[in-house]
Amino acid sequence: MNIITENTNFVQNFLNRLEVFYSYRRLLFPLLFAFFLVPEVHAQSRQSLEEQRKKILVEIEETNRFLKATEQSRSESDRKLNLLNAQITQFDRLISSIRAEIAYVDRQINETSATVSRMNKEVEKMKTEYARLVAQAYKNRGQYNKLIYVLSARDFNEAYRRMNYFRQYSEFRTKQVAEIKVRQEELQVMITQLATQKTDKEKLLAVQQQENQKLEATKAERSREVNNLRSQERRLRNQLEEKRRSAQRLQSEIEKSIAAEAKKRGATASNIHDRLTPDEILISNSFRGNKGRLPWPTERGTISGFFGIYIPNPLLKNITLDNSGIDITTVSEASVRAVFDGEVSTIGGILGYNMFITVRHGNFITVYANLANIAVKQGDKVKSRQNIGKVYTERGANTAVLHFEIWEGLNKLNPELWIAKN
Repeated sequence: MNIITENTNFVQNFLNRLEVFYSYRRLLFPLLFAFFLVPEVHAQSRQSLEEQRKKILVEIEETNRFLKATEQSRSESDRKLNLLNAQITQFDRLISSIRAEIAYVDRQINETSATVSRMNKEVEKMKTEYARLVAQAYKNRGQYNKLIYVLSARDFNEAYRRMNYFRQYSEFRTKQVAEIKVRQEELQVMITQLATQKTDKEKLLAVQQQENQKLEATKAERSREVNNLRSQERRLRNQLEEKRRSAQRLQSEIEKSIAAEAKKRGATASNIHDRLTPDEILISNSFRGNKGRLPWPTERGTISGFFGIYIPNPLLKNITLDNSGIDITTVSEASVRAVFDGEVSTIGGILGYNMFITVRHGNFITVYANLANIAVKQGDKVKSRQNIGKVYTERGANTAVLHFEIWEGLNKLNPELWIAKN
């Protein structure tokens, strides 16, 4: 009777442990999901961060080329300072991008470490359960005990079930050994992944340190350039004041152009959008839908003057400029292109900005200033990337600057948010 009771307890314990084991498997599935699926999402986000970093590096390299070009011409010292300011901004963005990558890898490391820790505990529990089952089986190893337990059944069906228990138990032990081996292999893969993530972080930290050094070198070069210009402070002050007046004249001409066109349509400058034709509404919507994807107005270039209020020269900290658009430093005599389909609205000339063109795209207007010659006439329909003129280049200069603006009605927009990243 003791043998029967002992075997009954053994089978019951086996069934209980079988249920415990499968509950562990249910716990492990979310962990495996986190390991095999979540890293794929992480990879996409990490890829996006890496692409952002590469684009900024391309901008920095382009700025470097223009900086080298300005060094060959004494007349471009002011332009060199603007390019150095732009490059400092680019380095700041690059370092911020690298920090974002490091923070992302840190999160990956923390998540992977936590998952490794949980899986370690689960594997240890599985091993402990397996050891208990082996010990129980050893204790009840006698064939005589098993036979007595089967023969003591009340009927044939119960005897069959008891025989089935022992068969299932044997199969379960075999499967559990295989399951533990699989889990250990998966755990080792995660540990390897963790080591790779830590190596990635170390590489990113090294890159960050290098870029910090380049940033400090650029700042030092800017300081030297400012010192070189100290003797020209009066000229620079007069030059900046003239640039401010030129910007005001250009803005006034654009507003007059908008008002004149509104009057033709029987509207005011503020509600001209109510008088747009269906085709113009379509163009407006299409232009708006391409925010961040518009082509650059020059084939090559770097942004050397930013939208909004800024200090153009550290030597003259009390003088600020309010830029209605952006300034793009490009190669000498570069072609200027329309950034979207539209109609040439205005062609004119402004002291300080040479010739300029405005192109209407429904309720949007793009402005191209500091041109040397014009390849279109008022009323012409133009296509995206169509040549509309050439940027003005000073005698003996190796670079040139295009002034570019975007308006929606009477509202000035930041073109940097609308053109595509290089």
